[in-house]
Amino acid sequence: MSKGERKTLAFSHGEAGEHYYHEWAPKKPKGWLHIMHGMAEHGARYGDLAAFLNQQGIMVTAGDHRGHGLTGRAVDSLYHVADNNGWNQMVDDQWQLINHIAAENDLPLIILGHSMGSFMANHLCQRYAAELDETLSTRFKGLILSGSNYDAPAAFKVVAGLAKIERLRVGGRKVSNPLEALSFGAFNRAFKPNRTEKDWLSRDHSTVDSYIADPLCGGAITTQSWVDFLTGLADLSAPKAMARINAELPIYLFAGELDPVGKQGKGVLKLQQMLLKAGVKQVDLTLYPQGRHEMINETNREEVYQDILKWLQAHF
Repeated sequence: MSKGERKTLAFSHGEAGEHYYHEWAPKKPKGWLHIMHGMAEHGARYGDLAAFLNQQGIMVTAGDHRGHGLTGRAVDSLYHVADNNGWNQMVDDQWQLINHIAAENDLPLIILGHSMGSFMANHLCQRYAAELDETLSTRFKGLILSGSNYDAPAAFKVVAGLAKIERLRVGGRKVSNPLEALSFGAFNRAFKPNRTEKDWLSRDHSTVDSYIADPLCGGAITTQSWVDFLTGLADLSAPKAMARINAELPIYLFAGELDPVGKQGKGVLKLQQMLLKAGVKQVDLTLYPQGRHEMINETNREEVYQDILKWLQAHF
């Protein structure tokens, strides 16, 4: 798996540090895909997809979020996003990074967010809707959300309340076993009998084993990180927030039909409905039969790659 060219950018706000990011660039790129990765993983894991897209003339970039990958390891805060307001810092970091990379090229841009990254990408398109229209309007061509979900803000607020209780009980920089059991533990129980604790990610055993063996993957995030994440989900899921997304922005949703994050497809269908209700004119959707959470790492990844490519080419 290619890790791409590793680069760094000093954070312009929030807690100090360097934003590590990966860039895979073909000789003569004609388009640019920026990736926002999921929780407890990192940008280098998208190297295979990047290599495939490079062959089609598409440049790919992906940053390691605060508390994740090389960014988190460099400041000894792996799996701890920030002491407070971590979600908003991560979203703002992405805006800084996109603008930094955009200044170095004139390529049309599509953003792909996976899992937690899909919520970040959604929130970025809400928070920076005016700025996107002003500075990147002729270049920003679409949004792709992988392994995503929609739930009512009240549901996220309830779970955020539980996370706050756990933060009081164990501390903001500590891990909560109950929160882990309610989230990733519950996801994996859907695939009993289990071979590993991460069977919910993919049917491909080599992918799961590589994830487990990766020291930058799979750790439990801190209670403060959970509080900030769930609060962010409640904010971005509000109908008024969803309505801030540019109605003309094409959006593509894809997920595994058995993905527990997307409630076995029901949450993804709900997300499509809410985006359309919010006024977005084009929201395409693909649900892959028997697919789990990481469709770009599934046993039918070649099919998924081709579908992503077709959508990119149609909108570039």
